[in-house]
Amino acid sequence: MTKRQYFVVTYTHDNIVGWTKYVLAHVKYLKEQIKIGNLVVSGPSQGDHKRQAILIFHVADRDALMTIIKQDPYYIHDLIISMTITPWKPQFGDLDESNFE
Repeated sequence: MTKRQYFVVTYTHDNIVGWTKYVLAHVKYLKEQIKIGNLVVSGPSQGDHKRQAILIFHVADRDALMTIIKQDPYYIHDLIISMTITPWKPQFGDLDESNFE
């Protein structure tokens, strides 16, 4: 089995009309990715002025991640004005991979 990696992804947007128009399709996409096991958790940031979403993926590599992100309706409809992708290694808590070995 291929070892999977965690990635923390942030989406920033400024088009609330477009964001609202595609929210149901986006939620369906998120639920599918959770069911498949690619997405661990996702949600909007709180308490700041940015419109931002944070997603934690668990996938084979960055190429696989990009293939998955390109299926997101927000990506397809060009609603993400900036995106960061940060490789991440949980060391404490439920996602600490040493808990699974």
